[in-house]
Amino acid sequence: MINLANMSKQEKIIIGSLFGILLIVILIMFNPDNVSKERKPVQQAQSTEAKKGSFNTPRDLDVDTDGNIYVVDSRNHRIQKFSRENVFTAMWGKEGEDKGKFKEPCGIDMGPDGNIYVTDWGGRVQVFNKSGKFVRDFGKEKGLWGPRDVAVDKNGFVYVCDTGNGKIEKFDPQGKPAGTFGTKGAGKGQFNEPFGIKEGPDGKLYILDRKNYRVQILTTGGQYVNEFKVDGWADGQIVNGCLMEPYLAMDRQNGYIYITDSTNKRVLRYTLDGKKKKIIEKNDNGQPLFGCPLSVAYAGGGKIVVTDSGLNRLVSYIDRD
Repeated sequence: MINLANMSKQEKIIIGSLFGILLIVILIMFNPDNVSKERKPVQQAQSTEAKKGSFNTPRDLDVDTDGNIYVVDSRNHRIQKFSRENVFTAMWGKEGEDKGKFKEPCGIDMGPDGNIYVTDWGGRVQVFNKSGKFVRDFGKEKGLWGPRDVAVDKNGFVYVCDTGNGKIEKFDPQGKPAGTFGTKGAGKGQFNEPFGIKEGPDGKLYILDRKNYRVQILTTGGQYVNEFKVDGWADGQIVNGCLMEPYLAMDRQNGYIYITDSTNKRVLRYTLDGKKKKIIEKNDNGQPLFGCPLSVAYAGGGKIVVTDSGLNRLVSYIDRD
């Protein structure tokens, strides 16, 4: 400790000067305006482009006649293409409202023309060829509200689940409006958040009516045919950490319909009349197959491919009777 009482006047002046210099140095060092940019802590920016083959909330998917898998990588605002062995081969799209860009794409279906039809939160359907080249878009004039899924029938007519408006919009093969059916409600032919839609082997439309907990079967003209209940679907948008967004797939050869039940971490297999159900949730070793199975596609030969949004991956499973 410095004893100032025993110091000469000259020594006190020197000590005081040193303390003054030290104080100035400290003030300079801790003044943010004088710290070099290299020394400032910098927050690392998030990349706007995710790696190929990775996902951020994969939603719907479909498989073409060659076994290629097309996945709606929803929150990366793109479509990814994989081989039948689940090997990445291509991707296209990014966030935006221009042609070929997406705003959280949701549903996808392969048309009989070989093109790919995609819905997104931008309230439209976009059409691409198998290489990802933009072909056309349509549907904005109908005021689609959060359309989730899309189906293209064998004649090229397009059906869109207008989820927020509780109805189905029909378009001709050129994308022109061709009819509307359904209203909000719980009656026959009414919907409370239609989510998934596919044409069955019988030429009928199978529509997942989420908040009415059922599958409705309608003609392509919108006439009610039948319905059956789906056991286990939860109420709410996010349940058990999973998006409650059911999608479906058709095994047209064997007459099965596969339906996702994400919050219970399983896929349900029904006969087309809804009378026979099988639960797919564990592998041969008894381990859970899925985190949050959001959508399912049938790839032939008993193989289903599932988008697992909980673990951001694809899961393939051979359904053996």
